[in-house]
Amino acid sequence: MSDTETTEETTTEATVKATAPDSAAATAAPSNLDFLLDVPVKLSAELGSCKMTMQELLDLDLGTVVQLDKPANANVDVYVNQKLVARGEVVVAEDNFGIRIKEIVAQAAGP
Repeated sequence: MSDTETTEETTTEATVKATAPDSAAATAAPSNLDFLLDVPVKLSAELGSCKMTMQELLDLDLGTVVQLDKPANANVDVYVNQKLVARGEVVVAEDNFGIRIKEIVAQAAGP
């Protein structure tokens, strides 16, 4: 065996050993997700939607009512980072709108 082949085998073996997860670290990682608790996410709520032509959009003015595709008593969809996570009802909390969560949307586990 040449020196080059020996060096390649040693380097490859060292890389595999360095990247192989330690059994203690592998078991601790899933249970310690506290570092994720401070990650900001964008929460948004969708009351409904509608389709309109460009002319209808240009004709919008102050006081114009845009009719949405959901009835007034329907739940609003709550999204976190554009992913549906819950449904709820609009409430007034002091001088602000809020959402009372009525349903958590369970997502099927992916592959």
